[in-house]
Amino acid sequence: MERYMNANIVFSKFSRDYMELKKDLPIRPSEMAVVNIITKRDGDFTPLAIAELLGVSKPMIAAHIAVLEKKGYIYKESSMLDKRSFYVRPTDKAKALADEFEASQTENLKKIEMGLGEESFAELIRLLEKTQTVLDEMKG
Repeated sequence: MERYMNANIVFSKFSRDYMELKKDLPIRPSEMAVVNIITKRDGDFTPLAIAELLGVSKPMIAAHIAVLEKKGYIYKESSMLDKRSFYVRPTDKAKALADEFEASQTENLKKIEMGLGEESFAELIRLLEKTQTVLDEMKG
């Protein structure tokens, strides 16, 4: 039992500390995920497509879109095929934030890799990916 309690403490502290690295963002980390998708991936993204990529509900993405639009990070573009649908497009402000965030996160990950060593860092990533698969299965 103590082993699992310790594991819980380690997971919790890691999650908290990793999120702390994102504390200087002008938007919430979950909103940043939306910005990253529409700025760093090719394609047209509807709210439903974003929700599916992030594994969250469409209403949650709709709320993020409203906030991001109000703050000037995105705009909506009507679909030519379906006038009821729209695509989420980034503004220059979103593109600049995404570039800054990517550079910052890359620097943080390089520091972690330096501390662990290249081989251990690769193993960490492999184990986290495997753990995420287990968590996804647990969620159903």
